Amino acid sequence: MMWHNNKLFITIFAISLLRSYVAAQDTNINCYSCYDADSCLKNLEATDINTCKANTCYTQINANLTISRGCLDDDKVAACTAPSCVSCSGSEKCNNLNVCKSCNSDDDPTCAQTDASALNNAICEKADSKCMIRVLEKKTERGCVTDEIEKTCTDEKTCQMCTGGACNVGIFPEDRLTCFQCNDTVAACANAQASSGALPCTQYVANDSCYMYGSDETHVTRGCTSDVGEQNKCATDEEKCRTCNANACNSYGYQTEQLLECIQCSDNNLCPWGHETSTAKSCEKQILYSAEGKCYTRTFENGTVTRGCFYDLDDADQKVCEAGTNCTTCTTANGCNNADTQNFTCIRCRSDENDKCRYKSKEIAGEKCRNLVQSNEDMKCFTGVWRTNLLIRGCLIDLEDRDQYICNDSENNSCQICNSTNCNNEPSGAAYFLLTNGLLPAVLFALWRMK
Repeated sequence: MMWHNNKLFITIFAISLLRSYVAAQDTNINCYSCYDADSCLKNLEATDINTCKANTCYTQINANLTISRGCLDDDKVAACTAPSCVSCSGSEKCNNLNVCKSCNSDDDPTCAQTDASALNNAICEKADSKCMIRVLEKKTERGCVTDEIEKTCTDEKTCQMCTGGACNVGIFPEDRLTCFQCNDTVAACANAQASSGALPCTQYVANDSCYMYGSDETHVTRGCTSDVGEQNKCATDEEKCRTCNANACNSYGYQTEQLLECIQCSDNNLCPWGHETSTAKSCEKQILYSAEGKCYTRTFENGTVTRGCFYDLDDADQKVCEAGTNCTTCTTANGCNNADTQNFTCIRCRSDENDKCRYKSKEIAGEKCRNLVQSNEDMKCFTGVWRTNLLIRGCLIDLEDRDQYICNDSENNSCQICNSTNCNNEPSGAAYFLLTNGLLPAVLFALWRMK
């Protein structure tokens, strides 16, 4: 009898253990299990899957910004708190939440100035949550996409969404301007090449500019014109501010080379005449970073002409030139001080466009030639008529070579030349030229650029 009772007890106990085991199996769940692995962030299907005794999984951002996932014991659930740790239970592999880079350039400028790969991660609410990066009111934000953000993220120029772990990295927008950025408390800022490298501007503004501001040779500030507050020196003193629009362009020294090249001469025979811009040369003296490159042409009382770089003049001559006393300056382009000073002009007109061109040409003001007058030989005007009875007046130097040859032919009465200012202003009548010889070809006027 005793034996039968013991056997019954053992059977009941075994059934109880089996039921407990089955119940435990029913409550255990599978969790993704990984630590500090790239797959833990970007490819969960490649990670291990563990069956957990406790009914809880977790996703955690570690101190080194890596991700870990796994089973969470009951006694550790309370320590797993947002935003660095999120626990879940009740469903298989529930620790599959997506992770995105999370930052705001208001709190951390590197959110805009770097690709954000070294910045904080954030655990999203869902496994299929997207990541985003956007510019809102000039500021840069990165994070998980919410329903509200998804509705408003419609312009790819200022907001982009992506799928995958921490996919919202990279400089954004891609056309964000890069400038040297440092202030006058850093001695190396006076030399951009010695200061820290150029960085993207913190604020995003279309058509932004870089700037340099110098109180003196040792106190220099560099940055973006979109900078706010005291950081932007140009906002309060434009006179000492120099701006530019290319990446890392604000690298000037306090004294810098003049980029504008100028015609430079003082020869009495050649200097007064026009010069090809290709003959312009670099200037000798450095100029203040905020100064604009400048060329000059000066005519003295004795008729002598000099040309050169404005800042190569001494202070006294600079003042004379600035006063406009027989001196002109220009800043527009290399060799801008190339015009002839002889003020040679010709009457330039066509009888089919100007009623005065034929008989009242003396009432027409002379105009500078289109091409450079570089010598006495170039000082020639012409008057030409051909059999359609169209009359044209202008500068001989503006014609093609073969047409100049025709006009220089003394036996060709359909074109006459003269060699003084506005000398081609004599009235023309039907008998003034032998119109019937047709020696001046029509191509002369087809090539003549009066319009």
